[in-house]
Amino acid sequence: MTTNIQKWLDDYLAAWNSHDVEKIASFFTDECVYEDVALGKINRGKEELKAFITATFNAITDFKLELKSSFSAGEWMATEGDMSGKQVGEYFGIPATGKRFSVRGASILELRGGMIRRNSDYYNGASVLQQVGLLPTAPPNWFGRFMIRMLMKRA
Repeated sequence: MTTNIQKWLDDYLAAWNSHDVEKIASFFTDECVYEDVALGKINRGKEELKAFITATFNAITDFKLELKSSFSAGEWMATEGDMSGKQVGEYFGIPATGKRFSVRGASILELRGGMIRRNSDYYNGASVLQQVGLLPTAPPNWFGRFMIRMLMKRA
């Protein structure tokens, strides 16, 4: 990734991690589309985007993004990273639990003139719900249950 693109990406992530809604929005075109696939939420235009980001920061007051890798080609970019925080407020119908979460995810960005025209975020929403205590963890598969029984018999 070229130095200019890496600086742009570093500045974008710094805006998210400083919870600067206006600065984040400045990276987007006026007619942007921001999609959170796990939530099933599509935000169209900067006003919807800013409302979504504000709701995120109100519900997850220590929200943080950590970049692990990125790739760009022409006007497309893909990023992979970790999203974490403590859910202290209601979040688009998800009740507050006061518990922390950390989940790996990926974003696909379409750029126009150096700004984000479309952003789609992908992450395991079920894992977030499990970590904040709103969804039970998955039981072990049949092999896991078998191994647990075998170990219990030996004890």
